[in-house]
Amino acid sequence: MNLNSKKKAIIIGGSQGLGKSISENLKLAKFKVVACSRKEIDTSSITSVEKFLKKNNFADIVVLNSGGPPPMKFNDIKINDWKKYFNQLFLSYFLILKNLKIKKNGYIFYISSSIIKEPGNSLIISSSLRSAMSSLLKSYSLNNLKRGITVINIAPGPFKTKRVRELVSNLKKFEKQLPTGKIGDPNEIGKFVRFIVENKIKYISGSTVYFDGNINKSFL
Repeated sequence: MNLNSKKKAIIIGGSQGLGKSISENLKLAKFKVVACSRKEIDTSSITSVEKFLKKNNFADIVVLNSGGPPPMKFNDIKINDWKKYFNQLFLSYFLILKNLKIKKNGYIFYISSSIIKEPGNSLIISSSLRSAMSSLLKSYSLNNLKRGITVINIAPGPFKTKRVRELVSNLKKFEKQLPTGKIGDPNEIGKFVRFIVENKIKYISGSTVYFDGNINKSFL
C-alpha cells in the first residue's frame, strides 16, 4: 500500500476550479482526499465552519481556498460586504488553522491571489483580506517550525475557472492582452502541489509563489 493512502488531505473549495485540480492531483498521489464543496463548508458562515470542524479535526494537508467578492468601487462597498467576506476569506480560515490539527510535517496551502502584490481599484475587499490572511499565515508558519509544518501561499493570476468567467466578459480578447497570450491552466497548480508533497519539499515554508503568467511587473 502506498504510504500516502494513509494520509488525509482536506481541500476547501475542492469541487471546482483550482481546488478541484489540487484534489485530483492529490488523489493521483494516493492521498485520502476530502474535497469540500460549499455544501460541506461555507466559509462565509461561521456556524457552517464550526459544524465542519466537529466532523473533521485533523489532516496531513489542508488547502484553504474559496471564491472571492465581486468587483466593487470603494464608495459602493457596504459594511455588510466587509462582514460577509471577512468571515469567508479571513475569520473562517483562522478558525480552521486554530482548531484543525495539522499532523507533524504536514502541509498548508493557501490559494490567495496575485493582487496581494499589486492591488487595484475594483477588487478592494479581496486584495485587502487576502493580504491580511497572507500576513497571518506567515506568523502561523513561524509558530509551527518545530512541528515541521510547511506553509505555502499560492498567489494565482487569471486561470480558466468559473471565477475568471465571472470577472471577464470576453475571455478570448482578455487572453490576447495577457503577457503569455493565454490564460492559466488549473492543472499546473494541482501538479505543483502534488510535486511539493510527493517530494517532501520543506525549505519553501513561509513563501509566496506567484502563478500569474508574468502579469505583475515587479521582480520582488
